[in-house]
Formats: sequence, C-alpha cells, structure tokens
Amino acid sequence: MERFNYSKEIQVKGEYDVLICGGGPGGIGAAISGAENGSKTILVEKLGFLGGLATAGLVNPMCEFGYDGIRVTGGIPYRFANKLIRAGGAMFEPPKMNLSFNPEKYKLVAQRMILSAGVELLTNTSLVDCIVKDGNIVSCIFHNRDGLFAIKAKCFVDATGDAFLASMAGVPMLEDTRPKQPGSLCFKMAGVDTQSPRMHIIHQKNNHFNHQAVFIREVLEKLEAEGKEVPQYGGPWLCTTMNPGEITLNFTRSAMDCTKQDSFTKAEQKMLEDVFILSEMIRKHVPEFKEAYVSQIAPVAGARQGRRIAGLFVMTGEDYIKGTRFEDSIARACHPVDVHLPNNQGQSLTFPERAAFIPYRCLVSNAIDNLLMAGRAISVDEDAFAAVRVQAPCMEIGQAAGVAASLAVKENTTVQNIDVTKLVEIVKSYGSFV
Repeated sequence: MERFNYSKEIQVKGEYDVLICGGGPGGIGAAISGAENGSKTILVEKLGFLGGLATAGLVNPMCEFGYDGIRVTGGIPYRFANKLIRAGGAMFEPPKMNLSFNPEKYKLVAQRMILSAGVELLTNTSLVDCIVKDGNIVSCIFHNRDGLFAIKAKCFVDATGDAFLASMAGVPMLEDTRPKQPGSLCFKMAGVDTQSPRMHIIHQKNNHFNHQAVFIREVLEKLEAEGKEVPQYGGPWLCTTMNPGEITLNFTRSAMDCTKQDSFTKAEQKMLEDVFILSEMIRKHVPEFKEAYVSQIAPVAGARQGRRIAGLFVMTGEDYIKGTRFEDSIARACHPVDVHLPNNQGQSLTFPERAAFIPYRCLVSNAIDNLLMAGRAISVDEDAFAAVRVQAPCMEIGQAAGVAASLAVKENTTVQNIDVTKLVEIVKSYGSFV
C-alpha cells in the first residue's frame, strides 16, 4: 500500500481546561461534572445530537439503576433520568430500575443539561488525530464544516466508546482472549398491538430477562425447524418508546470488529437487510405485529465490544461478580456479565452477588498524564466489560472522569496523582453510592 506524508497549517480554535471527545452517556456525565467543578469545558461530538448509541443506536433501555429493587446508581445519571421522566420521555422499570426512554426527548434533555451546566457543545465535528508531547496530549485535531482545526486543553476525556482518542495517543490496549461480541442494528416498529397481554414485556416489571420476547423467539425457532432461512438474531428485546403502539427492537445480530472499518461496514450492510427480513417474518407470524411497520432504523449500528485500555488496574469479572470494594471506587454497576456470541443466537448471563464497584484506576493509564476514560473503554477484562458496558454505569464513570479532570487542572498535577480521596468525596456528594 502506498504511503505519503501530509502536513497542513491549521488554526487553533480554542483553549480549555477540559476537552471531552464523545457525547454519549460517558461524555454527558464527564462534561456536566467537569463544568460544575469549575473547569472551562468543551464537549465535541461527531453527530448532530447527544446520546451516542442511546439515541443514534436506539439502544433502549438505559440499564440499569437498581439491584434487587434497591437503587445503586445515583449522581448525574439519576438526575438525568428524573429530568427525562419529568419531560414525559422515560419511565423506570422495577425491580432493576432500567430506564425505558424516548430517544428524541433523551437528546433534548441531555442538551439542556449540558448547556445549563456551562459546557460549550460542538456537534457534527469528528476527531481526526491528536498531538502528544512528553507524555501529554497537547491538542486534538478535528474536522467539520469549517475544515481542519485544533483545540488545546489541559486535560482530555476519551468518551468515544471505543478508545479512539486513547488509541491515537498511543495508550496500550488490553488483548482480547476470545472473539468480540456481535453488534446489533436496532430499529423501531409502529402500529404494534402493545396492549396485548404478551406485550407486557415492553415494560420490564418482574421479567428477569430484560424485555426478551420469548414468544417471538419460539416463532422463529419453529420457522427454522420447518426449513425456513432465518437471519442471525438475538433476543429479541423489546422496549417502549413512550409513544403509543411504538417499540424499539434489539433483534439483529452480526459478528463485527468495530475497531476496523471494513468489518463494521459489512456488518451494518448485512443487518440492514436483516431488519426487513426479520420484521416481515414477525409481521406475518406474530399477531401483535400484523399491522406493524418499520418506522425507524438506527443511524448507527450498536457495537457491544471495542477497545479496552490497559490501565493502572485491570478489574476482573471475579471482582465484578463478588462486588469487591475498592478504596478508589467511583461508580457502581449491577448489570449481569452479559456475553453475546458472535456467530449464533447464544447468550450467557452471570448475575453479580451484589452491585459492583468500579475503581478510579481503571480510568487511567501510565502512558498519558492528562487523559481519562469515560464510558465502557476502561481497564477491565472481557467478563467485567460485558457488564460495565451499559449506559447507567457509563454515565457515572463519566461523572467521575469529569471531576478527576477538573481536580488535575486545579491541582496542576497528572491524572495519576490527583487527590483520590477528594475525588471520592466529590463523587459521593453527587449522590453516588460508592
């Protein structure tokens, strides 16, 4: 493959205390807490709205705030959830307190919270590269309608979901020991008979399997037994959008490596076809869907597994299941170790003995002195990753990352050497149960 050097003089468009790349749950948490702790903060998002895979990927519900009926996630995620509920855009589903939501109102409430916190928000802007000097990121290079430009900051937060900034900066990554989990292209269907008794699963209630429509799976298994060709699928998991007769479906499934563009593109292409094949199958064979139609397909496929940084500490699945408590715990999580198999319908679930604790050391590596991770791409093994990757803990991890970034700026120190006792105190003051 031919290679060549490229150079161009570009403008530095601003200097900030804290720069967050990525506006999903982790980035939202980091931006709000960074600004609220006195830092001049900017959040840069590649899409035109906030929410990441919650909104662009139609990944619904927001898992999960409670364990055995007791709330374990607080702080900014709980504040966000309540604002979304008051806006008529969400509802908590007991006993695990998953938050079913309307994706459009999610975008709106997230934007309002970001702006009211004093965060500068820059959307439709893609991260291109970063400049590193003496173990510090000096600036990030972006591209949007104005062309290429740089933004400088004292501290950076990678909330891209797949550690794109960390990878660009040379942070080492943990190696996978098994194939990556598959991706899904979620979609909405309208015209569904959501009043049917079997459709109670769109509200979790006491359904332990998170909205899984077993009756649809049985139909597909029967079709397969009759010799019909059924695309690879998972679940399916159905969730209310808060709109009458409309649900989101987490249904399609394809092996993918979301860190490689060719793999991601081919998986998206396959799953787009599968959306229409699977939706037509259930429209023909499931009475609740006989008048239904595909009303929206997620603009972005959801990838369950990407990169994980090699941090100061690697949290294991055993740590997660046993609920090991750490002195530097900054967030909680209670989703099961939820492993989806890449080449079939299989899924394994291992439920934690109690709600887990996530330590600050998982957000930081030794490679870069002014970079923190927010969201799922933290330093955990594959089993722990399969649990912490969901939205509520990702936003609470982001909350801690924003506070830590502000402390690093105030203390004029590295992210490895901030006052962790003070960090934990501030996180607790937000209402987190750490």
